[in-house]
Amino acid sequence: MYTKIYHIKMASLTEGKIAASYAAEELGGLIAKSNIAALNILLCKEGTLYITVNFDDANDMKKFQSDHAELFDNLRSSFTYKAQDFQAVPVFRYEREATNAVLGGLTG
Repeated sequence: MYTKIYHIKMASLTEGKIAASYAAEELGGLIAKSNIAALNILLCKEGTLYITVNFDDANDMKKFQSDHAELFDNLRSSFTYKAQDFQAVPVFRYEREATNAVLGGLTG
């Protein structure tokens, strides 16, 4: 798995909420098209966004970066913020599957 991480420090929580909403709508619409394996958008109380986009294949991640750079350019043109982005490979990751918990409760 390959992960693209965006750390976007907005000027305020209000701007962070608007940017998070925009990012969720735009990135959520790209899940199937960009072959995204997992997407997390986190908003801190200071207005900082952490966006992690996971891919099963490095080529999918590279294609996502080149095809959808304008999404982050739109944020830059709308808000003043400091941003960092980097790539990573998860070393340890745990996620409980929500569907198993729901199905277990329905059958039990």
